[in-house]
Amino acid sequence: MSQQSRLSLTGVVKSYGAVKAIRHADFEVQAGQIHALVGENGAGKSTLIKIISGATMPDAGSVTYDGEAVTIASTNDAIALGIATVYQEPQLFSELTVAENVFMGREMVTRGRVDWAAQNEKVVNLLEALGLPAKLSTAIVGNLSVATQQQVSIAKALAGKCGVLILDEPSAILTDAEIDVLFEIIRRLADDGVAIIYISHRLDEVVKIADQVTVMRDGSTIGTHPIQDMSVR
Repeated sequence: MSQQSRLSLTGVVKSYGAVKAIRHADFEVQAGQIHALVGENGAGKSTLIKIISGATMPDAGSVTYDGEAVTIASTNDAIALGIATVYQEPQLFSELTVAENVFMGREMVTRGRVDWAAQNEKVVNLLEALGLPAKLSTAIVGNLSVATQQQVSIAKALAGKCGVLILDEPSAILTDAEIDVLFEIIRRLADDGVAIIYISHRLDEVVKIADQVTVMRDGSTIGTHPIQDMSVR
C-alpha cells in the first residue's frame, strides 16, 4: 500500500454559534487506504465530513491534499480536487438512466450535442471496473434496487477525478449480501489507489473493511489506530 498522504487535516475547529461541533480534529488518509471514522452521534463526524466535502468551512485548522496546502470553500472546490461523497440515501434521478445520472451536469458534448454513445461507453467501463454488468448503463434508476442505486452513486463519484471517496454510513440500508458486494467494490477502489473514508457506527463492519480507524468523541479526534488493534478481542 502507498504511504503517500492523500488528505490531511490538522487542528480543525468548527463552531455553530455557542455550539462547538469540532473542538479539535486531526485526520489523515493515505492513497490506497480504507480509513474508518467512528464515534457516537454528536461526536463530530458529520461536521468533519462536511468540511472535507466543502459543505462548510472550518473556523481554524489546515488542510493539505497530496502534500499541498488547499482551501476547500465549496463542494465545487472539493470535487475539483478529487474529493467525492456518497451518502446513505442515493441522490439520483429515478426517471433517468444510469448513464444519464452519472453524467448529469457534466455531459460529454461533441459539436454542441450530447454524445450519448461516448457517455454510455464511459459508463460501461466504469461499471465493469466496479465489477458490475455493462447492461446497467441503460437501465432506468427507479427500477433498480437501493443497493444497485448506491453502486451507481459510486460510479457517478468516480466519473470525475476521484482521489478521495467518502462513504457516509453506506451499509445502513443494505442487506448482509449487499454489504459484501459493497466491500468488494471498496477494496477494488483502494487497490487502484483511491483513498477511502468510511463512516460507520457498526464496529463489526469496520473491523472487516478498514485499514485504519480514527475515533471521535465530544468534537475531538481522540486516537487513530491500525485495525489490528481493534480486531484483537
